Amino acid sequence: MRFHRPLFSFLLCLLLPLQAFADPAFYRINKGNEQHWLLGSIHAGKASLYPLPDPVERAWQQSHALVMEVDMTNLTQEQWQEMGAITRLVDGKTLKDHVPPDLYRRTLIAAGQYGLNEAILAPLRPWFAAITLTQAALERTGYSGEYGVDQHFAKRASEGGKPIVGLETLLEQLGYLASVGDNQTLMLSSTLDELPELKSGFDKVMTAWQNGDQATLISLLREEMAPPKLQSWLEQTLLAERNHNWVAKWPSLPNESFIVVGALHLYGDQGLLALLEQQGWRITALTEPSPQAVR
Repeated sequence: MRFHRPLFSFLLCLLLPLQAFADPAFYRINKGNEQHWLLGSIHAGKASLYPLPDPVERAWQQSHALVMEVDMTNLTQEQWQEMGAITRLVDGKTLKDHVPPDLYRRTLIAAGQYGLNEAILAPLRPWFAAITLTQAALERTGYSGEYGVDQHFAKRASEGGKPIVGLETLLEQLGYLASVGDNQTLMLSSTLDELPELKSGFDKVMTAWQNGDQATLISLLREEMAPPKLQSWLEQTLLAERNHNWVAKWPSLPNESFIVVGALHLYGDQGLLALLEQQGWRITALTEPSPQAVR
């Protein structure tokens, strides 16, 4: 079964390092004496992204810490090794041994089209092979994680001595992806189906993001993307569970933090905006959304 909306578009909203061309949805969040700024991002971009809109730059100058999904600036060698244990096969077999022959042939054909070879993909778990292919294909569209806003602000924070806080560790984030379990072959197959449409799909995602069009971004999740079991994993594990875990950490964040997370984490009944409002935080939009944008 093919996805009605590309799985890779959904994952890009969550996981890669943001891009935009106009004013994305940007919020001030305050309760009592505590105040933060929250930017929902799509984590890939172009050099034309910069400079960012004035409300974003002003908030950055006022902020005292950068909060990201994962702090990638201080990874230890041990953490990189642990990452390998999650993303790579450790049973002495290769990707060829873990997927059907036809799917493996399709994977190698796609790899060649996007500048990868069999040696790169062979040791990877199927779910990570799907993400690796997506990232390689994205580089061919003109979008790149190199220009991600996360990386942009992480660099500025490091150069300016501003603390960086991760809402989760890299291993925790990879663990969520690895939890796809028995559905990872389906994830790889569906990714291969959709790679030829990556640019057009991501262009649509980008337009919605740049216009602050929450309704369209939400539709990426709510339209049928996968068979029910995988759909449930996407909604409950990659979004809702992580959102609840992040909100539980909110009281410990440094005051006046500048927070950047994937855009789809913000919206819906289990989104950060709704969960924070339930806990008494006041949400104030600092940019003008699209007329179609509703929460």
